[in-house]
Amino acid sequence: MNNDAVIVEVGLNEAVTRAAHPHVPQQPSECAGDARRCADAGAAIVHWHAVDNAGAQRLADVDLYGPALDAMRDCVVAYPSYPIDVPDTVDARLGHCLALRSHHGLELGPIDVSTVNLVLWDVSARSLAPLVPLEGYEVIRNSLPFVAAALARYDEVGLVPTVAAFDVGSTRTIAHLIRAGLLHEPAMVKIFLWGSPAIGPEPSVQALDLHLRQLPEDLDVEWLVVPYGIADPAQVEELARAALARGGGLRLGVGDTPVAFPDSTNAHLVERAVRWAADAGRPVASVDAVRDRFGLRR
Repeated sequence: MNNDAVIVEVGLNEAVTRAAHPHVPQQPSECAGDARRCADAGAAIVHWHAVDNAGAQRLADVDLYGPALDAMRDCVVAYPSYPIDVPDTVDARLGHCLALRSHHGLELGPIDVSTVNLVLWDVSARSLAPLVPLEGYEVIRNSLPFVAAALARYDEVGLVPTVAAFDVGSTRTIAHLIRAGLLHEPAMVKIFLWGSPAIGPEPSVQALDLHLRQLPEDLDVEWLVVPYGIADPAQVEELARAALARGGGLRLGVGDTPVAFPDSTNAHLVERAVRWAADAGRPVASVDAVRDRFGLRR
């Protein structure tokens, strides 16, 4: 970003329930209001999951995403999730993103570039799950043919991809996708450092550096670190400050780390991110600056 500005993104809700965190937004109006408060605090991007009135995830529901996106887009760049319990084809996974682009001006399209096992580790019980099939959720599948087709379709309709690196190998793959001309520069890359599920290396500054080694310096990449499923707030802060010191951006949110920040709102977490950026001597990127950087078109 110009002037070394920090992109701050927010994971509004993920699969976190109200019982797990009192401040997690779920309904479209709640997500929209929360996004606006995050924007006021300094966030430029938000990511959210559609949730119905019964509290169930509806990750491909245009009717739930659309009203929230309409209410957010004048103050923040917002993008949805996509379901993983359906075949990894563009129509099955991303049809709602294409519809949101066409009818609601969606600017960013999510894409995860790797297939990983969903391994849940219970520290206290010393147990692993799932040990039996879990209705399509035991493996997060994102095959290379799907990724390539999704990137091509996004390019066709004017959606800019925001690509997620779940593991070190997927960060390496992202570099190859750029070299192959399948992912255009500047690329927006989210580097996930996982507490739970047990994906990739243990979350640490060393793990972040290993990810960054997979991105050659001649590639035009804007990257953000995503501390995910980490229970220790000090560990989240350590990873965030390391990312800021290395020129990266930051994603925080009660959806990503509900246990670490049980009493915080998303806007409070953005305020933390802004303070950490100031400590690193870096300004925070505006929404307009992010749109200019990636050529986003509403």
